[in-house]
Amino acid sequence: MNFSLSKFAVIAALALPSLTLAQDTEGRRLALLAFQSIEGAERGFIDKGGFSTFGSDVFYSMDGDQDDRLSLAEFLSWDYGMLPLAEEAGRAAAYETALRVVFAFWDRDGDHFITKTEHRQSLNADFLRADSNHDATLTEDEFTTGFSVMVALRAAINPAPVE
Repeated sequence: MNFSLSKFAVIAALALPSLTLAQDTEGRRLALLAFQSIEGAERGFIDKGGFSTFGSDVFYSMDGDQDDRLSLAEFLSWDYGMLPLAEEAGRAAAYETALRVVFAFWDRDGDHFITKTEHRQSLNADFLRADSNHDATLTEDEFTTGFSVMVALRAAINPAPVE
């Protein structure tokens, strides 16, 4: 997977499907395209091998200075595809805060960088969490709804009402 395809796939995978029906339809379509771009998806599911390759491609595309680690600036500047939705909802600050929180969790040693190893470990943990039926594969639904970045950004843009 080359840089532009991996960036498109992640942007599509992270498309927010819940703000309006039009966004839902577009988000689901883009999520399906992202899922289909991962090796093995033609079987109806992806496994850790295909997902690991996808994750490596994403890391490479995020690492602007190619120093094998992600700074907070690189992490914040990479386009997940949801910023326009956050801005439209008046939630851009919450969106950035959500990204900062994800970065802090993924920066496992607290050195203000996410290394390839930390990125791989974080995506592996997300894969396991997203695999709701514990069959070591991800369906499209598991893929599009189970990752920490998506959960955090979705909550930032469209927070659940407090009762």
